[in-house]
Amino acid sequence: MPRFQGGLSLKRGHMLSVTLLFNTFSWYFMGRLIIGNISSGRSFESLWLELSYSLAIIVAALVGSVIFKKVQKVRFFYIWLLLGVGASLGLMSVANSSFLPILFGTSCLGISLGLGMPSCLGYFTESVPIENRGKSGGIVLFATTFSAPLALVATATIGTMWSILLLAVWRAWSLPLLFCTAGKELPSKHHALGTPSLAKVLQNRTFYLYFIAWLMFALVDSFETMFVNLRVGEFQLLMGIMEPAVAGFSALIGGIISDWVGRKRVLIFGFVSLGIAYATIGFLSQIWISWFFYFIIDGMALGLLWVMFTIVIWGEVNREKTEKYYAVGETPFFLTQMLYIALMPYVESISESSAFSLAAFFLFIAVVPLLFAPETLPEKKMKQRQLKMYTKEAIQLKQSVEQKSND
Repeated sequence: MPRFQGGLSLKRGHMLSVTLLFNTFSWYFMGRLIIGNISSGRSFESLWLELSYSLAIIVAALVGSVIFKKVQKVRFFYIWLLLGVGASLGLMSVANSSFLPILFGTSCLGISLGLGMPSCLGYFTESVPIENRGKSGGIVLFATTFSAPLALVATATIGTMWSILLLAVWRAWSLPLLFCTAGKELPSKHHALGTPSLAKVLQNRTFYLYFIAWLMFALVDSFETMFVNLRVGEFQLLMGIMEPAVAGFSALIGGIISDWVGRKRVLIFGFVSLGIAYATIGFLSQIWISWFFYFIIDGMALGLLWVMFTIVIWGEVNREKTEKYYAVGETPFFLTQMLYIALMPYVESISESSAFSLAAFFLFIAVVPLLFAPETLPEKKMKQRQLKMYTKEAIQLKQSVEQKSND
């Protein structure tokens, strides 16, 4: 009986953590779309609203990883989700106001997201076995990527106020699931003793090797996204449809592969392929087929790198007390949005060959820290998977031989 209950508890936690992550990631992207709609036509205000949203998430995540390190998970997730619903409704109340109330509402929206994100990602690490985290993270990003076009169409057609109401409803739909799924207190591995400080997180050799590579990718991707958006012209529709679709499938397939061959190999493949794509478009930007190749490779690499860096890696560089590792490790993702806005005025003066050549160079340089970083998926787990596969093939071969001999 205890064995049955343990298996059921694992499945419950696994499903809940994946669902909460999907709800959180998709809610974040919906929030960005709505903030963009609110600030449409206000160039100066748009800059500050976008910056406040990303900055509020970063600061709140760092604060939340310190304050909420010993919380009861079920109660905290209820409060966190309700806080997101309240922040959404609060933004609705100020959406037609002057700049400062909208800025305050946007900041509150970011705070409500950031406070619980490290705990949510930490719970994912606790509840999902390490050999299944790549696949589970890939499912989350696959679902998020393919929900984004629906959110884009919805927010563009129903108006700002109804869009914000949809944002509140979207955050709230996971509450009943939390109530039904978490029948008892969610397990927690956190203890008061030995909890690392934020400074100690940065001293973790494995962490900073992966973090340096992630930060360099975020900087390059932010710059190149701006550059491509200004240059693609007739390819804008192609990029908007093809690239996210490829990224979604790539996140799913790459996550599954990473559970077999390890995280490090998948990351190196993503960096190298993206570097090749940038180098190709840098030399052959006048040939349309090179843009087609670029969008496919870029989408594939984005899917691989996002699933590893936003969901999987930071829960494995330190096997316990992962909230602070997630809080610091996620910052480049949100810094990308801030840099996108801050660097936009300087992009037009750079030539295509220079921009893409520099991007390719820095991406190849970013591979260097990964070469020295240890693999975070234990070799024992990879060998166990291979052994199961060989055993299954041997059993099938034996059955096939016996059947032929009987015939």
